[in-house]
Amino acid sequence: MRPGSIQAETLGASLLLAAAVILSAGLAGQGTLGAGVGVGLVLGSFNGFIIKALLDRRAPMLPTSILRLAMYSLIALLAARILGGSVWPVVIGIGIAQLVQVGVGVRRGLRA
Repeated sequence: MRPGSIQAETLGASLLLAAAVILSAGLAGQGTLGAGVGVGLVLGSFNGFIIKALLDRRAPMLPTSILRLAMYSLIALLAARILGGSVWPVVIGIGIAQLVQVGVGVRRGLRA
């Protein structure tokens, strides 16, 4: 992992955002909701690392995309079960992490 890579920036931004969400939701009395979104943000931020590893191995995109979707669905279900809440906050957190990754990529593209 290069320090300035899109994946590393996404991970850092997602960790900061997860901490802010967990703290804000905790202060609002919605700790389980905040924990779910925070966990989803952290889990979703690893998607870029997985994609890069698969591309480096020249794995076919369609089957690996389906497997990644299934893997993230299973992980979201497990995380929600462990947290004792609904699965939707975790899934929403994963989606927000993907938006963070897109934002980091767009920002990089605009600077280039």
